[in-house]
Amino acid sequence: MRITVIGSTSPTGLEVLRNGIARGYELVAFTRRPSLLSTNPGINQIVTGDGVHLSDLQQAISGSDGVIAIVGGKANVAKVMRNIIKAMEVAEVGRLVFVSSYLLEAKRPWPTVPVARWIFRREMGQLNEAEHVIRNCSLNWTIYRPTQLNDKPATGRWRIQERGNDFTTGPYQICRADLAAALVEAVTQDTNDRGIYSVTWGK
Repeated sequence: MRITVIGSTSPTGLEVLRNGIARGYELVAFTRRPSLLSTNPGINQIVTGDGVHLSDLQQAISGSDGVIAIVGGKANVAKVMRNIIKAMEVAEVGRLVFVSSYLLEAKRPWPTVPVARWIFRREMGQLNEAEHVIRNCSLNWTIYRPTQLNDKPATGRWRIQERGNDFTTGPYQICRADLAAALVEAVTQDTNDRGIYSVTWGK
């Protein structure tokens, strides 16, 4: 299987690349900072570009079987997602996994979540608009909303809740390595999912 990773040089993106390589998949890394991948063997193709440019994304997505999109920071997330979806439709690539945030709709733990959502309200607005774009496309998509991310070692355990169901107990965090494993597993599933899931560490 050939997987394109958008946002491949983000901390989570790097973990996705490591996980996909370990599983024997073909990996296409799309990034604005290719120098960060110079010591990462096993990547089949590195495409340098910016997600606001459709032609850059088309080069990275053509020939792949699925796309994992990790888009954030100062990017116009909704615009990038529109371009990703268009590039996938043109290339007839049907499987999309998008990384959003648990803060978007969750209420627990109180009052941590609402306070954090207010602090990151600009970023949440971007992610909300991007999710709206995805929900209205024709692709086979899955949206994962991770809790607080950390860089601790992988545990191989995580919990998933469908949209509308908060986690009732902690931990309300997950390491990037475990999130990456969940993302790679999701993108390789061929079922027509169209689901939104919160994801956190298992117990």
